[in-house]
Amino acid sequence: MQFGFMSSVCPPLTLAELIDKAKQYNYEHLELRVEWQHKHGVELDSTEQQLNEAKARFADSGITLSCIATGVRFIDPDANKRAQQVVLLKKYIDLSEKMGAKNIRIFGDPVPKTPTEIDRTLDWEADGIRACDGLAGDAGVALCLETHGNLLASYLAEVLYRSEAQNTYVNWHAAHHVRHGQPVDVAYVHLRNKVRHAHVSFGNEGPMPDTEKDSLTLLAQDGYTGFISIEVINPKDSEAVLKRHAELYKTL
Repeated sequence: MQFGFMSSVCPPLTLAELIDKAKQYNYEHLELRVEWQHKHGVELDSTEQQLNEAKARFADSGITLSCIATGVRFIDPDANKRAQQVVLLKKYIDLSEKMGAKNIRIFGDPVPKTPTEIDRTLDWEADGIRACDGLAGDAGVALCLETHGNLLASYLAEVLYRSEAQNTYVNWHAAHHVRHGQPVDVAYVHLRNKVRHAHVSFGNEGPMPDTEKDSLTLLAQDGYTGFISIEVINPKDSEAVLKRHAELYKTL
């Protein structure tokens, strides 16, 4: 497993400063959250010069750009809005190819409650993925659908099945489906061998939470070699978050 963190842990930091923090605490990769005005400087409206400089910083540092974390989702009842999300994701695929990013995070929630609405929503998500999956593969980038909100692992597996995707995998954030009543071991039945990226948050004090420990243990037992990324959004003390997570991760 390769351990790193999302730029949401340190939104005010420039890319150079994020890389310095990664090196300071022996993190191996960075995940860049786009669309939130973070200061890393890698966005759709960045200039070619800015992107080239950012790519060079990663190459020189030895820190991997593991993921471009987007807010793309294909679940709006309005077909035109879903089509706009397809266009947007294709732009992020191009950005990720230019930057050498390994993965692009996408969403599939919120899922409605009635069976008919659930079925329709999963179809829409599968359609959007199908429209972009081949392009992502050609670019050498994987799409990673996150178990976010109430998109349970079972729903996510169904989306991947319906899409017949070849380049779309899972960003596993176990805390979400646990909050919605799906335990880690049950979820992993649906996610096994599909995870390429994962999010964790170890809290502010005490030992590592069981949800995070159990999910990381299952991945480790299967020889997982992908990315684990800290997702703590806008903490008051980012330094403390980085230090705590680095120390607790070593206990595994």
